[in-house]
Amino acid sequence: MRSLRARWLTAAAVALSLAAPAAWANGLKLGAPAEFLPALREAAAIFVEQGGQAVEVHGYPHDRMMEFAEKGGMDVLVASCDRSGSIFAEKGFVDPATRGALFCRRMAVIVPPANPKGVRGLEDLDRSDLRWGMAGVCSWRTEDLRRQKGDRFVLLADDCALALDLLAEGRLDAVLTWDTAIVGDPRNFVAIRLPSSQYGSAFAALLPVFVTAKAGDPAAAAALVQFLSGDVHARDVYLAHGYLLDDGRRAADYDQVAAERFQPVYEGICRQLVDDYSITRGVAIDIGCGPGKMDLVLARTTDLKVIGVDIEPEAVALARRNAEQAGLAQRMEFVCADAHSLPFPDGCADLIVSRGTLPFLRDLPLAIREVHRVLKPGGVAFLGGGMGRYLPPAQASKLYPKGVAPDAAMDRPEGQKREESIFPFPVGDFDAVMTRAGVCDYRVITEGGRWVEIRK
Repeated sequence: MRSLRARWLTAAAVALSLAAPAAWANGLKLGAPAEFLPALREAAAIFVEQGGQAVEVHGYPHDRMMEFAEKGGMDVLVASCDRSGSIFAEKGFVDPATRGALFCRRMAVIVPPANPKGVRGLEDLDRSDLRWGMAGVCSWRTEDLRRQKGDRFVLLADDCALALDLLAEGRLDAVLTWDTAIVGDPRNFVAIRLPSSQYGSAFAALLPVFVTAKAGDPAAAAALVQFLSGDVHARDVYLAHGYLLDDGRRAADYDQVAAERFQPVYEGICRQLVDDYSITRGVAIDIGCGPGKMDLVLARTTDLKVIGVDIEPEAVALARRNAEQAGLAQRMEFVCADAHSLPFPDGCADLIVSRGTLPFLRDLPLAIREVHRVLKPGGVAFLGGGMGRYLPPAQASKLYPKGVAPDAAMDRPEGQKREESIFPFPVGDFDAVMTRAGVCDYRVITEGGRWVEIRK
């Protein structure tokens, strides 16, 4: 299977100019919000590669969504949120029975790279040293917030680009908007996504996709909808562009799995960290912490201040709850952030750990550079996947994915199809990853899994 970059190049050939509709007499026409076109064009290219009809992708600006839908001419239509999708259905633009869902937009607090003012979320709205903006958010989604805290926002705007420019210029300190607003932005902003479990369902929006009521070939259009909303290759494209796939409702399931299956693993790895590095004071950061089960063990067995980071806001909310229930909240902190843009200053962590997260990172060299930036001189990072060296092999073998050997953790076995693997972005050769990251002081460890130790 070709790389996602190669597929993007194919997508450029698949999605011809809107000025040449005659060339697409036998193809499908897909309409979607303009900001999502790069990902949808790439996904459409894979659909064609797999034998689907040619796809012409059209974008519409947010403020002309209804005009675009009413004009017609599309076979498949993507709405910007469930409410817009319901309106499409009410007006007869789409067939509601064909509804699928692409990925999820999450409300987020956007801050500058490295988060210089240490913003953690909307709980910082009352800080007098912060200048807040809100942009690109329908008023009904933030009605309560505007009523209660509206005076804290020095900018209320429809234009996300304006707000992000002011953020980059240092004229704003934080912007409340959709996390998708910074996808593809080269300025490496930090997105602190907000849990809908705390702020309500309006803070998450699945993008619905439908066959239109006047589709020229409804069966072919339905095949495209099914592919875009369910095929693992399409979902990998969305992940590669930085989109989340769900609205967080599955986080509680993982909380239970972590507690029941992996507790012995966490205990063994934390023991291994203490034995190998003797770092028991200072700051430890866990990247991809989930509900914080391993962090609880690390906090109990050391005097470290433990900071857990996860991209899923609901997982972070569960981790905070777990820390409070364990009586460790004073020495633990959990932050919602992307591993590719960590919300911490340079050189602040004595120890950085990550277990099982690397094959879910869309740009591992970039994430490694972030780890190296945040690590203190003299600090250690221990990143990878496996069950650690203290878990008995017979017990450890039962926990690995089917067909995955400990020394090949985080990769797909040879010949395994993508559909059979849980890893969207296999790690591959650690040496190549570290070379691309520009990190020289490292050691690959294959005892009890597959890990890389980074020193600074």
